[in-house]
Amino acid sequence: MKKIIIALLLLVVAFSLFAEQVSVRKAMLLSAIVPGWGQTYASSYTKGGFYFATEIGIYLSWMRLKQETDWASAAYKDYAENIVNAPQDSDKEYYQLIQDNFSSDAYNASVERYARNVYPIIKNDPEGYEEYLEKYKVPEEYSWDWENNKNWNRYKDLRYTKQNYEVYENFAVAALLINRLVSAVDAAVTAKKVNRN
Repeated sequence: MKKIIIALLLLVVAFSLFAEQVSVRKAMLLSAIVPGWGQTYASSYTKGGFYFATEIGIYLSWMRLKQETDWASAAYKDYAENIVNAPQDSDKEYYQLIQDNFSSDAYNASVERYARNVYPIIKNDPEGYEEYLEKYKVPEEYSWDWENNKNWNRYKDLRYTKQNYEVYENFAVAALLINRLVSAVDAAVTAKKVNRN
C-alpha cells in the first residue's frame, strides 16, 4: 500500500515538473471572452473571481440602465400624447421637433419665412418655394401646441432624463469593454508569472 502511495506521489511530482507552460495568448483570449477566465486558467482564482464578479456587476447595471431608458422613452411619449396629442408611432425627428418648438404654428411660420426669403427672392424659384413648404411644413394631423411653458419644460425634462440614461448606458458598455481589456492584460501578466515560477 505504501508503495502505491509513493508511486502516485512521484507521478504527481513528475507531471507538475514536466507540465506545459501556461499559454499567455490563451490566457488573454479567455479573459477577453469572459473576464477572469484567463486568470482561472493560470490558477489565480481570486483574481479570476474578482474580474468575473466585476463583469456581472457591470452587466446587471447595464441591463437596469437599458430598462430605465425604455421607461423614460415611454414616459415622454405618453406625456406628449396626453398633452399635445402626439401620435405614438412618431419618429425621433418628430419628438425632437416638438421639443425644439412651442407649437406647430410657430414652426410652420418659421419655415414659411425662410422659404419666402430664399426661393422667390434669392433663387427666383416659385416652384421650389412650394416644394419646400410641402416638404418641411408640419401637416394638421401632426400639429401641436404646448399651451404654456410649464407643459413644454416638463416634456423637455422627460426627454433629457431619457438622454441621460442613454449616456449612462453607453458608459456601462464602455466599462464592460475596459473590464475585458484590463482582465486580458492582467491574465497575460499572471500567466508570465506562473511560467517564471
